[in-house]
Amino acid sequence: MIFRWTIWGEYKLKNIELLKYSILSFKKQFGESHNYVVYTDDEKTLKENLRGIAEIFNINSCVENKYNIKSKATWMKWCPLVKLDIDKTEIYVDSDVFLLKYPIEIENFITNPKLKFAIMDEFYGQPWQHGAMQKRATKVTPFVNAGLFIQKAGYSISGELSEEFDWWVQNISKDEQTHHDEQGALAVALTNYLEKQELYILPKDKYMLIGPNENKGIKDLEQVILFHAVYPDHPAFYKFKDYLDKILNL
Repeated sequence: MIFRWTIWGEYKLKNIELLKYSILSFKKQFGESHNYVVYTDDEKTLKENLRGIAEIFNINSCVENKYNIKSKATWMKWCPLVKLDIDKTEIYVDSDVFLLKYPIEIENFITNPKLKFAIMDEFYGQPWQHGAMQKRATKVTPFVNAGLFIQKAGYSISGELSEEFDWWVQNISKDEQTHHDEQGALAVALTNYLEKQELYILPKDKYMLIGPNENKGIKDLEQVILFHAVYPDHPAFYKFKDYLDKILNL
C-alpha cells in the first residue's frame, strides 16, 4: 500500500509537527513494509524535520500536474497525480489526521470486492461543506470529509475528479472559491459510486472529526480509531498530544 501526504505553502512550518505525528501514527499500526511518501514544495525543510520516517518528493515531480494552482481550495493535495500507482491501494491522509488503533474497518473495506473507495463522514451534512461545488451537488451527493481517502488497487478517481476540477476552473470565480471546494469536488465525483454501493463511508463515531465545532466536548479517545484535528488551528491535536505521545512512545 501507499500512504501519502502533501504539505506546501505558508502553513508548512506550522504543520510539520502534526505531519510527523500523522505519519508515525500510521506506521505504528501498519508497519514498515508499505510506502510512506510526502509531496512538498520544500524538500530540504521536510527532510531535515522528518528525518527518514517517510520518502520526500517534490510536488512538481510530474509533467501532468494540473492541480498545482494557487487557490483557497486545497487542490494541491493531489499533486503530482491523483493516483500514484493504479496497482496499489492508496491512502491519502491530511497532516492533521491521526490513527490511534488498528483500523479493522479499513481492512474489511480492502477485502470487500464490491467496494472501490473509502472516505470519512462529515460531522453534520451541510451545503457549505461542498464549498462552491454545491452548485454541482445533487440530492444524493454525500457529505464526506476528505481528510482520509482510500482508492483501492485497480481503481482511481482521477478521471471523475479531473472533470470536476475542469468545471470548477471554468465556472468558479476567484471571489467564489472556498477552502472546501476540493472536498466538494471529490464528493461530487464519488456520487455515482455511492449510488452503486461501491463507496464505503467510515463510521463517524470511530473515525471522528474533532474541533471547535465538531465533537468539541469529547474528553477521551478510548473508543476512537482515528481522528481529524480539523483546520485551521487544530486544537484537538494539542489537546490529545500527550495521548499520542504514549501511543507512539515519544
